[in-house]
Order: sequence, then C-alpha cells, then structure tokens
Amino acid sequence: MTKQLIFIFTLLCSLQAYANVPSMQGDTVRYAAFHNSTELFLPIQPTCLDEVLLPVTRSGNWFVSVAGGASAFLGTPLGCEDLFGRLKPSYSLAVGKWFAPSVGARINYSGLQFKDSGLSTQEYHHIHADLLWNVLGHRYAKQENIRWNISPFAGVGLLHNSTNGNNPFALSYGVQGQYRLSQRVSVMMELSGTTTFQNFDGYGRASRLGDHILSLTAGFTFHLGKVGWKRAVDVTPYIRQNEWLMDYANFLSEENKRYVGRCDRNRRTLAELKKILDIEGLLDKYGYLIEDGSSDRSQGYPTNNYSGLNSLLARLRNRHWDGSSPLDSIKGQYGDNECISGESDANSSENQNLVHVGKCIGSPVYFFFSLNTALLTDTSQMLNLDELARVANKYRLSVKVTGAADSSTGTPVLNESLSASRADFIVAELEKRGIPTERIVKVSRGGIADHTPVEANRHTKVELFFAE
Repeated sequence: MTKQLIFIFTLLCSLQAYANVPSMQGDTVRYAAFHNSTELFLPIQPTCLDEVLLPVTRSGNWFVSVAGGASAFLGTPLGCEDLFGRLKPSYSLAVGKWFAPSVGARINYSGLQFKDSGLSTQEYHHIHADLLWNVLGHRYAKQENIRWNISPFAGVGLLHNSTNGNNPFALSYGVQGQYRLSQRVSVMMELSGTTTFQNFDGYGRASRLGDHILSLTAGFTFHLGKVGWKRAVDVTPYIRQNEWLMDYANFLSEENKRYVGRCDRNRRTLAELKKILDIEGLLDKYGYLIEDGSSDRSQGYPTNNYSGLNSLLARLRNRHWDGSSPLDSIKGQYGDNECISGESDANSSENQNLVHVGKCIGSPVYFFFSLNTALLTDTSQMLNLDELARVANKYRLSVKVTGAADSSTGTPVLNESLSASRADFIVAELEKRGIPTERIVKVSRGGIADHTPVEANRHTKVELFFAE
C-alpha cells in the first residue's frame, strides 16, 4: 500500500511540473502584447525636418564666374563729360563658395580702363573680397531646384592705378542676379560700385573718399564640386525606438531570470522524484514518466555506430565467413575490451581475406562545426578524438581526415578554404594526441550537399586504416 501511495504522489508531482510550462506559453495577454509591438522592430523610414538644411563638405558649392561689361568713373572733381561719355570696357573674374543657401563669399578681380576728370584714359586693377547674401536662399528649404538667385554683396579691397601708381584702399558693393541654366551653369548679371579716395585719378584730396567706379557686367557662373544642400533628418523616431527597445530588452531579461528560476525548481523536483523512485525500486518501471527530455537529441546528426556496419562489411568481403571475428588474435593479444581496430595477424589467412591495407576500418567518425567557422558545435566531440588517437596509436593505424563545408551557403572559394581549415583543426588535435604526421592523410572536399539536414555537411570525417 505504501508503494502505491508513493507512486501516485510521484506521478501527480511530475504531471504538475510539466503542466506549469504550457500554461505560461498560452498566456494570451503576453502573446498579444508581443505581436502588437513587432512593428517597432521594423526599420524606420527617415524623415527630414522642415526648413532645416545642412552645409555640404569643403568640396561642395564652389563657383567660378567670368563676366564682361562697361564701367564709368565718377570722381572728384567730376569733369565735364556725362555718364555715357565716361563708359569704358571692363571685365571681372571671381572664385567663391556658398557656405549656406543664403551666405557665400568670393574673391573678385576686375578692371581695364576708365576716364578721369580730365577725360584722359587710365588703366586700373581692382581686387577685393566680398560677402554675398542670397535673399532667396530660404526657398531651398522647401524646393530642390531654385532657378533665381538675387545676392547683394559688400566687401573691401585694393585699387591700383597703372598710370600714376596709386594703390588706395577701396570699398566694393552691389547686387548680383543669377538664373540657373543647368545644375552646373548659370547666367549672371551684376551691378557693382567701388568707392575710394579722391586722389585715385591724381586729382583731389588723399584723405577723403570721393572717387567712384560704377560697373555693369554680364557673364556665366560655373558651379564646381557637389551642388545642393542636405536636409536634416529627424532623429526623434530613432530615439523613441531605442528607448522602447531598451525597455523591452530589460523586460525580456527579467522574464528570462524568472523562467530560469522556475526551470531550476522543476529540475530539482524531478531529481528528488527520481531519488524516491530509486529508493522504492520503481525507477526502471516508472522512470520514463519523469524524463526531462535532456538526453542526447542534439541536432539530428548521423550517429557514429560501428557494430552493424562492421558485420555487413565482413559478410560482403567473405561469403564463407563462419561468424567468428578475424581479429580474435589481436583481441587476445591486446585485450577483449579494445575497439575493433589493430594490426592484422600475418599468420591468419582469414584476417588477410577480411582486412586489407587501404580499407577503412569500421564506420567513419564525424565532427560537426558551426556555420562559417572551424569551431566544433559541441566540445564534447573532443572525446571521440581521444578515443581515435588512443586506438590509432595502440595499433599503429593510419588516419584519413576529410574536411567539408555546406555548399548551400558561401562561395566555392570560401567553402574550399573553410573545409581545409576544419580538416587542419582535426589534424592538429590528433597530432597533439601523439599521432605522427606521416600517418595522417588530409583531404579537403570544399562545399558538399550529401547529407540531410544541411548542417550535417559542415563536418570533418575521420577514418582509420591499417598502415602499409
């Protein structure tokens, strides 16, 4: 009666331990919350801020301008000629850069000839640096391609009179208009003025401003480097997603800790139940009810088993075999508990019929590797290496190591290199265990698709042979 009560109690506890896990997996509240939040894992489509532009690199938005036109000198004293009678040809060359849609700078060279107050023709040169302000620059924040630019400018520079050698300080100012013909070329027109001291033309006071040059030019502007402006991306959605992901990761961490604790409690409960069944002598009969399923079900890889294959090979090689092992003499010499591997007895005709030099002994041993690496999927496979090395050393067997990779992933070149690396890993481990290099043959197969599942193709195969 006592045994029956203990059995009923054990069975109820084991069923209760297993029932707890499915109930948590079936929690519809948790499942719905996770399903609704999956959209937060999707990549965010970037959005730009309104009317916010970023400056381009140092190689962007440079320009070169070439223009020609006419200029008129208005000095102190003025002279008797009217404005049109003072016109003389002029030209200008400029190099500059736009730092922002509304702000730019340039260095400009202009000059040629002018008529002074005495109506004599003189030559001059003018170099100056200007700051440009594009009054239509705000439109770039709403529109990609802007045709018109209107840019007032002001700057400072030096004038040089080639006739009398004067080099006075000068102020430059004006307005420039541009119309973009293409991404790289614009047509431009500029009305500019220059003010300097009265003695620039040789007449007037040197300490007072009073000489002016008015110029009207037209030409082309060529845009260099990267053209345009980058829009600023709104980072607010990314910040919100990162905050949510951090909170979600913390939540999952707490859930994992809770499940780990529950799993540990269940494992300890099963261990105690096994002890009770063992004490009562009921473990063999009812132990299957509380198996935790943690036995070796690894990944569906091929199992290394010699017995059936050894028997089949023996019968195929010798139809008249009487069922006795042709290696009995070796077993008697080295002991009955050794693996079926060893040197053949030269005095035994049966051994010579069954075991030949160059024929594989038993079933090959497979070592499986992780994807795209030369690392074993499970370090417990190293135990097979220990046994292989022990048997090969004891019976002086040759070892063939064949590396392979999964052809469904990676390129042929990569798979060839990966299979060689896996074979090298096993060869190095065998050499560490005392197998001489001359008794090891290494082969690299590259990518293969011989086994199912595909993970089983990521292996290195080790075979034992009798040495010549």
